[in-house]
Amino acid sequence: MRFHSIQTNPIWEQPIPNRAEIVRALEQCAPQTGDFVVLPELCETGFTMRSELAVTPDSVEWGSRVAKSHKIWLQCGLARRQPDGSVANTATIFSPDGSEAGQYRKSFLFSPSGEDRSYSPGTGPIVINCDGVAVAPMICYDLRFPELWRHALLGGAEVFTMSACWPTVRLRQMHAMIASRAIENLAWVIAANRTGNEPDNKYSGGSSIVDFGGTTKALCGSDPSFISHEIDLQELRNFREKSRAISDIKLKFLGR
Repeated sequence: MRFHSIQTNPIWEQPIPNRAEIVRALEQCAPQTGDFVVLPELCETGFTMRSELAVTPDSVEWGSRVAKSHKIWLQCGLARRQPDGSVANTATIFSPDGSEAGQYRKSFLFSPSGEDRSYSPGTGPIVINCDGVAVAPMICYDLRFPELWRHALLGGAEVFTMSACWPTVRLRQMHAMIASRAIENLAWVIAANRTGNEPDNKYSGGSSIVDFGGTTKALCGSDPSFISHEIDLQELRNFREKSRAISDIKLKFLGR
């Protein structure tokens, strides 16, 4: 499967122009039928703590239309209303026919910014079968908690897709942890980070695609752009069969 990471420069709290930028970026990226595209966290608004504003009534319908029109797997960072009335920071994956394949709610909320007071947390990882590839979506701050990734691995994850709003000041840490999560879990990591500025943060992109050995296969600079890479899942599966690093794990999967 071919994976793409698109990094955009969202206009603060302005869903309509941000959607237009995403559509333009997709046209430039030109994914083929059945490809997987990852977008940044809260891609419609930026990392706003005004969760009621971040929820737009037609986000899911919009994401569905975009995925269906390009016939791709599409991971969108969306703020979504939950059945209990709260708002969750999610990574929603749409299938090439436009149906919703899964909604992952960010498990670890960034308390220094007050995210834990603005959004409701998820309860653990999910693993989605995307045309035979086991994909585990993650969101930004989740990167700092390897136990979450390990449980996704135990649920069968082969590729981790991370949507992020990771600031410039800690960008080197992001890259170090992405490589660590890939190596620890013998898995690919596809990370889409935003670029540009918000009222309280500066972002420098650095979206990346990293293989199960921790090698960076594709890397964005600091401008709005995209990266692409074809992943040979059989190579990963063969390597996992030869390694005992997974079979020696003594934990049980706690996902849903």
